[in-house]
Amino acid sequence: MSKVHLTSREIAAVEYDVGSGRLKVETRKGGLYEITDVPAHVYATLVASQSPGTFYHLHIRKGDYKITRLR
Repeated sequence: MSKVHLTSREIAAVEYDVGSGRLKVETRKGGLYEITDVPAHVYATLVASQSPGTFYHLHIRKGDYKITRLR
């Protein structure tokens, strides 16, 4: 997993493990979340989005993914 820093007002960085589909999202407020079973195309769209925060809220947080707060 390598960390990708984003130019988003809400999301500071993300990490993605293609083998397990595990996505970690670090917010600018210091929160860290782990989301499981995320398809690679969803991760790619998140990173390429003009508004990663909006994409995250609409397609991941409100999707059928298990989200665990790590901090």
